[in-house]
Amino acid sequence: MDSNYRANVGKWLPRVAANLEKYFADSSALNETMGRLARRIAALLKNASRSDSYDQTELKSLIKELESVIPEYRMMSEVVETQNLIFKYKIEHLTTSLKRSVNIVARCTRLLINEICSCTNHEYLRMIFRLVNVYNDLLSLDHDVSEPSVNIFYNDCPNMLEPLKIISVSRILQIIANKRAEEYCHELIDCLLANYRSSCDKDDSRFMASNDIEVAENSSIEIYRTLTKHLTPPITAATGAREAVSNIESMQALVNTQNEQVVRLLNVVKIISPQLLGSDATRIENDELKIRRTAVKKVTEFYQEVAWGSVSSILDHVVLWWSREALAARHSHGSQHLKDWLHQFIQGSEVPSTVRPALQTLCDALGCHVTITAWDQLFRLAYTAAFECQSKAPPEIAESSRECITKGTDTGQKFAELFELLMTLSNACETGGEWVIGAPLVELPLSEQIVVLHRMDHSVHTMRLWAMQEARMIAHTWELEVFFLIVKGDIVNCLEILSYLKLADHSNELESEPVSVQVYVCAKMRAKIVSEVTANIQLLKEAPALCTKILAQIGRVVSLANLHMCFPKSSYWRRNLSVAPNAPSLYVESYFERVLLPILEVINDPETSNMVLRIMCEAWLDYIYLHKIKFSEWGALQLLKDFAHVLTWVTECGIISEKVRQHLLKNEVLRRCEGVGRLLLRHPGEAISMNKKLPQRTSDNGSPESLGLERMPAEMYVPNQEQWLELRASKGLSFCCMD
Repeated sequence: MDSNYRANVGKWLPRVAANLEKYFADSSALNETMGRLARRIAALLKNASRSDSYDQTELKSLIKELESVIPEYRMMSEVVETQNLIFKYKIEHLTTSLKRSVNIVARCTRLLINEICSCTNHEYLRMIFRLVNVYNDLLSLDHDVSEPSVNIFYNDCPNMLEPLKIISVSRILQIIANKRAEEYCHELIDCLLANYRSSCDKDDSRFMASNDIEVAENSSIEIYRTLTKHLTPPITAATGAREAVSNIESMQALVNTQNEQVVRLLNVVKIISPQLLGSDATRIENDELKIRRTAVKKVTEFYQEVAWGSVSSILDHVVLWWSREALAARHSHGSQHLKDWLHQFIQGSEVPSTVRPALQTLCDALGCHVTITAWDQLFRLAYTAAFECQSKAPPEIAESSRECITKGTDTGQKFAELFELLMTLSNACETGGEWVIGAPLVELPLSEQIVVLHRMDHSVHTMRLWAMQEARMIAHTWELEVFFLIVKGDIVNCLEILSYLKLADHSNELESEPVSVQVYVCAKMRAKIVSEVTANIQLLKEAPALCTKILAQIGRVVSLANLHMCFPKSSYWRRNLSVAPNAPSLYVESYFERVLLPILEVINDPETSNMVLRIMCEAWLDYIYLHKIKFSEWGALQLLKDFAHVLTWVTECGIISEKVRQHLLKNEVLRRCEGVGRLLLRHPGEAISMNKKLPQRTSDNGSPESLGLERMPAEMYVPNQEQWLELRASKGLSFCCMD
């Protein structure tokens, strides 16, 4: 039926002209040829990915056929005019198909150019620029099939939607630089190894042993081992200095070799693609096309910038990760030693200006790697230790905690070690080159310091939260040895280490001196993190006072709880006995042994001991007042005797130092307690005598003690005296006759 349909349709169509029929046949054949070429390019790339090599014969044949397609397409662009609508539609359809085929071939050609640019011998360079000519000629053809009115809703193949651009010499140089970046990295590492070997003693047995190591041509693992096995900077003699200069010249030779490769490439361009150079870069001399020296210099400088920029972007990855036994898989000391040696090498040698940024970037990357790995290790140890039920004192502190309280806990020592590492790394970033202080922003490793300060900020914040939480938990148990190890030891030790942190202010320098965008952004980010670190350090300085405040709050609760358990009942204090009490109540000893003695056993601090004594005596008075306990005259005398026993207990306690004892005996709260006892003995309306003389007491060595607080009556230290007078028990009724 199909043949009948075509025969019937053919009756209604006019006869096709010879030129139009030839156009249809040639267009179809050219479309098939382009499809076949695209498939050949794809097959060539696939085979090359398997064998890492290209069939030069096939590649030359492919280039020759691609070059022949372009004039054929130009001939097809001269469309034959026709008035028949069906033929017009067919011509438009074939033209669109040819344009699409041109797009596909052009994209495949660009992909092939990107792949074979890794081969830079003379023959391949000729084929590369022949392909560049074909690609640029394809783009010069009418190949646009897009319609502005069509909206694209799907983006399944973004490479096909990317607009095609002309390939220039600079673009080829960029591709070659990116392809050869890893090779340049290994060559640079070889030069560094030669420089290090030149500075080592040739008779050193360790060096001789390292010479026996076979260094693989395409692997740098042995170079890493040699560089990091003995990186203590050696003492160099005059001969060593001359050898170092010769090795620096070998590094310059590496740069010169790259420049020679660029010159060879330009010579190929001059022959194959002279149109890529332009008229300003060439001149005619003796009927021969030559490239101007200024153009050669400009191109080589461009290549050096691109090539060593690519090396800078992957050099740290090559050194740290891209091998089976990468440097990053070993201890961070190797990276630190390599960084230190590179820093000295850069500052002390005339490194080529194009290579110096790559080495400086490697130094910064190694510094960041050392910071990250060392911080990860130390922070993990401190963080996991902080998750224990309760931090413990180190073994050497357990036996004499009062003398070694400043050493801190095991967890606190880990945080102190972490802060010391971060402080050292940050301070090292405050100097640059030959500068000890006030180095310019351009010479400072700001990006490396940002990494350090960010971890410093997080570590200080974590340490403060741990100390506050741990102190609160321990204070509730009232087993205060570890509490004071944290407050008086860990926090103080960490603050002492952080006091050596040097953080210069570069805000004036940013406003007065022009800097690059990268330096400006890094400086601003550093300033932001410095402000956060400073704020967290200030919060850490305030942490001991907050912990002491928490201790005071919990101490009051502990005091009231102990009084609730051991304080005598109300009937005890309302007894009326004819014999005055001559001994303190039993609860006094128990009260002080449970509340004050745990403090005195673990710390020799007058301020803290005085605070706890004041809190427990105030809780003692508050307990009496809140429970409205009534006192008879005998009960008031007994209470006064109990209060007086505090002085005796403090005096006779053997673990209290003389300094702490003197402060405790002069605590104002003791006079207030005595004043309460004396108020409970007073009769209504009785005036307080201000001229009462008290006998002077003498100390053990016979010297008179200062009366101090005793010069003023004890009742005067008691506020709201009227309320305390209400606690006197009323006397029983008397039935005796009165005159």
